[in-house]
Amino acid sequence: MLDPKNYVIAWIAPLEIEAKAALHLLDERHRGRFPVSTGDDYIFQAGSMGGHNIIIATLPAGQEYGTGSAAALASQVKKFFPNLWFGLLVGVAAGLPDLPRQRDIRLGDVLVGLPEGESAGLIPYDLGKETEDGFQPIRLGHSLAMTAPIVRSAIGSIKLETPNEAEIFLPHFEKMANCEHATGTFVDPGQEKDVLYDEKGQTIERPQRAQRTRVWYGPIGSGDKLLKNAKRRDEFRDRHGIIGLEMEAAGTMNRIPVGVIRGVCDYGDRHKNKEWQPYAAAMAASYARSLLDEIPPNDKDRASVFSSRCESISEPAAKRQIVDAGETLESCYYIPLVQNTRFTGRESTIRALDEIIFGRDQSHRVALVGLGGVGKTQIALRFTYKVKKNHPECSVFWVPTLSDEGADRAFVGIAKELGLEQRSKEGDVKELVCQYLSSKKAGKWLLIVDNADDRELILGTPDKPGLEAYFPQSEHGHILLTTRSRHIAFDFTQSNVIDIEQMDQQEAINLFNNSFTNKGLTQNDEVTTELLAQLTFLPLAITQAAAYLNQTGAPIRKYLSLLKGAESELTRVLGREFRDNTRYNGSQNAVGTTWIVSFEQIQKSNPAAINLLSFISCIEPKAIPQSLLPDTEPEEFEWAIGALCSYSFLTRRGESDVFDMHSLVHTATRGWLERQGLQREVFYNAIRHVGSRLPDQVGNSIRAIGDYLPHAMRLLDQDTEKTPDTFSLFDRVGKWFHFNARFGEATKCFEEVYSWKKSFLSETNLSRLKAEHHLATSCFCAGQVKKAIKILCDIVKVQASILPESHIYRLTLERQLGNAYLFDGQFGNAIKILEHVVKTQAEIFAEDDRWRLVAEQGLGAAYVYNQEAKDGIEILEHAVAVWNQDSIFPELDNHELNYDPVTDPQDGKIPPNQLPIFFIWAYGPHCEPSNPLDRHLDGEPPIEGCNYHRIITAGYGGSNEDGYEGCVKISIRDLFCYFHYTRTHEISIKDLWLRAQGMEDWTLWSRGINAHRCEQRRIHEFLSKEITVYFESSL
Repeated sequence: MLDPKNYVIAWIAPLEIEAKAALHLLDERHRGRFPVSTGDDYIFQAGSMGGHNIIIATLPAGQEYGTGSAAALASQVKKFFPNLWFGLLVGVAAGLPDLPRQRDIRLGDVLVGLPEGESAGLIPYDLGKETEDGFQPIRLGHSLAMTAPIVRSAIGSIKLETPNEAEIFLPHFEKMANCEHATGTFVDPGQEKDVLYDEKGQTIERPQRAQRTRVWYGPIGSGDKLLKNAKRRDEFRDRHGIIGLEMEAAGTMNRIPVGVIRGVCDYGDRHKNKEWQPYAAAMAASYARSLLDEIPPNDKDRASVFSSRCESISEPAAKRQIVDAGETLESCYYIPLVQNTRFTGRESTIRALDEIIFGRDQSHRVALVGLGGVGKTQIALRFTYKVKKNHPECSVFWVPTLSDEGADRAFVGIAKELGLEQRSKEGDVKELVCQYLSSKKAGKWLLIVDNADDRELILGTPDKPGLEAYFPQSEHGHILLTTRSRHIAFDFTQSNVIDIEQMDQQEAINLFNNSFTNKGLTQNDEVTTELLAQLTFLPLAITQAAAYLNQTGAPIRKYLSLLKGAESELTRVLGREFRDNTRYNGSQNAVGTTWIVSFEQIQKSNPAAINLLSFISCIEPKAIPQSLLPDTEPEEFEWAIGALCSYSFLTRRGESDVFDMHSLVHTATRGWLERQGLQREVFYNAIRHVGSRLPDQVGNSIRAIGDYLPHAMRLLDQDTEKTPDTFSLFDRVGKWFHFNARFGEATKCFEEVYSWKKSFLSETNLSRLKAEHHLATSCFCAGQVKKAIKILCDIVKVQASILPESHIYRLTLERQLGNAYLFDGQFGNAIKILEHVVKTQAEIFAEDDRWRLVAEQGLGAAYVYNQEAKDGIEILEHAVAVWNQDSIFPELDNHELNYDPVTDPQDGKIPPNQLPIFFIWAYGPHCEPSNPLDRHLDGEPPIEGCNYHRIITAGYGGSNEDGYEGCVKISIRDLFCYFHYTRTHEISIKDLWLRAQGMEDWTLWSRGINAHRCEQRRIHEFLSKEITVYFESSL
């Protein structure tokens, strides 16, 4: 029998659902009965909670509730328990919102009775008399007994956390939410069902509230009348200033000093129903439980707890008797997480787990592995509750392994469920649980080991065993492990590893719709799909987005714009924590922080891997060539790559040496580095490293450089302070753009370099002049001819003051300026400067010198354009004649771009592989309509006396100093014109094409083809089938 003297706190829960909620929050339920005698009308439940012995008092089934019934119950409680300290009246009530006064009470909120101004904490609204001034209650409730000071003090302690006090008691609710009662569970019915009506029955629009649960303090009305009238409700609210209405407190307070705690289940109008009662009762009970946690047991309380434990047999003790007798327990469960009602999809994974564990083979170990946030815990949780439902003969136990302490608490909880609690005080609880579950009498069981990401914690070290040493082994038992680490998964299971991939689009949409309460805003499927794609269909990111939208009421498009905004805003949004009762208290729920624990584990165990991760966070997350990654020892590098792939931070593309990083991990890594104070150092190291991978001279490595380019541009696009390494990278990237005929982008890069050098170098400095020269060349090729002329004029002016007239670099610049004048239609200026160049070179260079031939070619073109065809033809035929003395097709060198007269003058000698482009270069895509070849295409007659055969032939072998190889650069239009005029195949197009193939660079050729597709079709009329195949097969 239980002794009433041992119980000092009365928890009064008049309704059955209110009492059921209280029972679920007991730390220990005391078995046995209190003695009864004639005249005793009530049976009380007993147990311990927060170190207190309490009794739970409820009305008998079928008894009418109200102040009278509550008074009778309170009277017997006071009589029956002589050592009563205080009581709590815990249950449901009607909430009275007052929106003009910013009192936005919602269903599920908690009401706590406290005095407010002149009002008492409890107002008996139907006790009093009507006067000329209206209804007057019994003197503001002062005839009622006051709440015990210790209870009001505890309420004040919780109230200090306003408006975040819900965080104190919600963990208690989360543990009981999925517990069953007569008609269902205590889960939240959903905010979309929370509707407030005015006195005319019209819906009152209320925006989404940032916090799901609020606590309201103030007077609570108590009376015998059940109120279902919105008008009367508002009258009571305004007359008495009350926050809620209930029907028992007034009958209790004069007998026991109780604290009144109520959960809002309706609004006291005609729409009142019982749907919200379980959830409201659970919220009130959770607050009351936290209230008891704030009150330390007094000496009498501690003594009574000890006495009651000696005199009663608890549920775990009953289980212990079964265990001691060597009998098999019925199935029992330790699952600290509530069932996730929003879960969707993943059915194939659930079926695979069921087949592996309960199928024919019945494997004893299986692991789920995947990126943090991909949903491993939720899949395991779904499977756990499915096992509980479909395999009632199987016990289920859950051990979270985020920390040693969390695992220890779980083993203590399992021991308690197994009736091993008393034994655990005499030995290692983990060892006791392991021994019992390894025995036959344990029956069938499933053990979930969740978040097994710390290798030392799970698998141990040579000096200390890990948790694996305490995992039971039995032919009737199975262990499901979830981890981010593929290494841990395979070391633990050896096989049976299930990879959890990202959700597909439909699964992601279903999860979002299940998590998002404002269904009216999800109709824009296009915006929703774009949002989910931006979140990479990652379940944690989707849940976080839905929580943000639920709390703020912001439209989906607004959240999407935040994700697409500045990186600082993206990091802030992804780092915002949110509550989720299906995840562990204290765990990192936000996408921006969920991987921090993994980063820190890698940092501790594999520094080379964290260095790679840090570097990759600065470059593009996709298509990362292994050759771009920082160098380490080969074996160390493989282990580092393996570690990042093991955590799913990196994925390898097939069997190639190209990797991808998850885009959200990419963002989270930078946020983590920023918090570590390392982002700046890592970023500038990345710029220096990528710069070292891009050669200063563009040549045979052109393809590799192309793979590096997106990553280099990612670094250069950052809005950060620029360093010399930054401008060095701009210079190298600019050369790559120029080589690939992306002249506009090259110009932007060279402008950055020149502006920087101009800021601190004199105008005669060779490094500055070199940068200015590169800029002029790119501007010219980009069609910005006037800008190129201005820059070249400045350079020529400076060189004239510091270099002799015959210096190769000065002559080169003057020749380029002359060509720029030519392309700008300033033929007179072109002839003037090119005549000077040709004359000077004739005095110092041999007749067959290639630089001299280049200058003669330009001068000849200028004469032709200036309608001085006779002089132009004469000088061009001279150049052709000299050139043909060697070979019309000399060997070409792809490295000729690397020659720089500033840094490599070679004693004034022209490199033997520096080739001229002849007249054909001036007839390329940029030339004016006065081009003699264009004249024919426009229906005009050819220029008299122009030997097209000789001029174009010379052009095929040429290349200018910017690397436009003749065989590649030559335009389809010019080829067509040549064949149209000569009707001959004296020059084999096949030979020319083969020579272009040998150069292994089709970029410029393709550019020419695309620019002249009309001419391409027309030239096919003149080319043989064999040559046509060459064209089509190479495009």
